[in-house]
Parts: sequence; C-alpha cells; structure tokens
Amino acid sequence: MSPQLVLTIIGAVNVVMGVAIYVGAESIVAGGAFSSYLINDASIKVGVYMHEAVASFMIAFGFVALLSRDLENGPAKKLLFAIGISYVVNLASVLMHTMNPEVHPPIPAVIITLALAGLSFYTAQASD
Repeated sequence: MSPQLVLTIIGAVNVVMGVAIYVGAESIVAGGAFSSYLINDASIKVGVYMHEAVASFMIAFGFVALLSRDLENGPAKKLLFAIGISYVVNLASVLMHTMNPEVHPPIPAVIITLALAGLSFYTAQASD
C-alpha cells in the first residue's frame, strides 16, 4: 500500500470518528463510557466538553494526514512513523484507563486505532 493511500485512510477515519464523537459526545458520556454512579448533570457537562476537545483534535489530526497526501514517499513514511508513535501513546493511555474500573473505553475505537497504528508502522517500514 502506498504511503499516500495510507495517509488518506488515516485522515478519513480520523475525521469521521472525530465528527461522530463530537456529535455524540453526550450519548457517549451518559451511555456507558463511565460507571453509572458517576453520572450526574455536572459530570455529563464536563464529559461532553472533554469529548468535544478530543473530537476536535481527531478532526485536526485527520486533516493533517489528508493534506499531507502529496508528500513524496520518504517524507510520507516519516510522517506515518510519527503517526504510528502517536497512536501507541494514545493506546497506552487507553490501556491505563482500562485498569480503572470507572472508565469503559469503547473497544471498537480501540481496535480501529490499533489497526491504524499497525498500518502506519508497516507502511513506514515497507520498502519502496
């Protein structure tokens, strides 16, 4: 797979996931991301703000990848390696949160992120 195609996939997935999280922030917070005894009006408000911030970052991250599709293979591979590292940092945070019984990270999003990290590293290391 070409680095440009992988940047397109990563960019599109991040923009779509970011928009979905932004639009569904309240449903995510109230609907199972946290243990039910923690849910009240104030915690929903804070949770929505935090999910909107994460969603905005995901959308921005997606646009960086989409707007970098015209890079030559060498620089595109360096960017994909950096993206892979950023996904590993994100996944480490998710792993830390799974050890907290009060937080329930969405497993489908974790699997998507893990797949994108693998794709980033594989494409960054693949020969021309």
